[in-house]
Formats: sequence, structure tokens, C-alpha cells
Amino acid sequence: MEVRPRHRGRHTVVLKPAPTTPVSTLLLAEIASEWLPPGVFNVVCGDRDTGRVLVAHPVPQMVSITGSVRAGREVALAAAQDLKCVHLELGGKAPVVVFDDADVEKAAEAIAIAGYFNAGQDCTAATRVLAGPEVYDDFTAALVQQAQGQTVAGPDVEGADFGPLNNTDQLARVRGFIDTLPAHAALRTGGHQIGDRGYFYEPTVVSDVVQSDDIVQ
Repeated sequence: MEVRPRHRGRHTVVLKPAPTTPVSTLLLAEIASEWLPPGVFNVVCGDRDTGRVLVAHPVPQMVSITGSVRAGREVALAAAQDLKCVHLELGGKAPVVVFDDADVEKAAEAIAIAGYFNAGQDCTAATRVLAGPEVYDDFTAALVQQAQGQTVAGPDVEGADFGPLNNTDQLARVRGFIDTLPAHAALRTGGHQIGDRGYFYEPTVVSDVVQSDDIVQ
């Protein structure tokens, strides 16, 4: 979450990271402090209540949030009380369309990178694929092969493609999508936690889903 107060005619920023990922933001602030005057870039760590206080404070003129639809609604309502500008980047299921004339192998490779990067924890992760009927089977097989070729590990493994999920709640959320798959869906690969330590999860491909399924929504 980012709020922008006005200070002596200049825009300044107060950035509140998610409570489970503060370190990268603090590192950014440390780097920025070498180039920016004091008070231009500020970091406040905390939980949801901290964010609510920042949004409700009368000084900020703009609020920008990357988060869930629920959080976006709360921020928009709070910011409306004193007509702050609002920018919302909210959750969604980013689609990728693969047409019948696509190069299946190249498409699968690119989509695997876009989908599994950072364990899928990315605003632009390719989380669902709409494939044309003529390439559906070949593309699914190619994507399964890409998924099975991914290396999931911590920073101690050189060349790992991605690491763990962020926390136990996120692991439970991802596992829940698989555990509650409808009977018509097919788990093509993955679908299990890796090891008994940390939050590592296998690269997973599910096919034969329909638009109303939870995993699509």
C-alpha cells in the first residue's frame, strides 16, 4: 500500500508493505535513502490496522493499493471520506489465449515462465490458459512437460526456477484449489506440497475446467 502526502509543494511517499514481506521494501528504502532527501520515501511496517490508519489520515492526497478485491473496497470507501485520489490494482485470474495456429512448444515455455515465476505470486502471473480446440491436447501435454521440468527449491539450490509460497495461509489456499477440484477436472501434474519443511509446492497443471469452477474464478 502506498500513500502520497504533500510536503512543501512536493510529492512524498509512505509505503506500507504486506506484513509477510517487509524485507524487500526496507531494502528498497535503504537504497533510495542514498539518492533521495530525507522524508521523500518513507516505509511504515504493520498489519491491516496500520494500513487503515494511513488511509484515514487527512494528510495523504492519494492512496494506491495492490491487493484483494475486499481490501480495495475498504480502501476506496475510507479514501472517499475526504476525496483522496485512489489507484486500485486488485486480484484477478490473468488469462492467456493460445490460438490454433500458435507454436505450441514456444507458447508452453513462455506461459510456464509467466505462470510459475515467483511461485505464481505475481500480479501478472498467467494463471489460466484458454487454448484453441485444435491445439488443446498438444498444448496441455507441452505445458505438463514444462511444469515437470521446473526446479522448486530455496536459495541454497543454484539455478532453482522458483522458491516457496509466502506463508502457511497461502499454502493452504493453493492446496485448497486442488483438494476441492470438481469431478470433471483433471489434475495433469503436480498438486502436492514438496517436503515437510517450508511452503514449497509442485508446479501444477489442471485441465478440463469450466468457467464457474473455483480454480478458474
